[in-house]
Amino acid sequence: MDSLLQALSSVALTIGSWLQPHLYNISLLLVVCFISLYANDIIKVTKRFVARRHFIIRVLCFVLVTGFGMGLLVVFVTPFLSKLLMLLGVKWLALTLTAAFLILGIIADKKNQI
Repeated sequence: MDSLLQALSSVALTIGSWLQPHLYNISLLLVVCFISLYANDIIKVTKRFVARRHFIIRVLCFVLVTGFGMGLLVVFVTPFLSKLLMLLGVKWLALTLTAAFLILGIIADKKNQI
């Protein structure tokens, strides 16, 4: 049993060390996937807020929320998520990323986006 745990630990370290140089891009992917899952909800709320406003105000709000709001969210959350994932350590990186993508997949399935 001890040798099995040692082998699994070795595999986890190897996969984590492969993933570590690409962690910023993986974090970017996680953030963009998460935003894409909830972008429709954000746009619906924005539409309700500016529905009876002038055309220019509606367009301006749409650009501010989608372009700048979601863009800034990606820019600021990605480095934070990357650092947070590194705090968990290389050994747990593969398991954590697998769990994160599975959770995103489950959310996407529940929102009928798959």
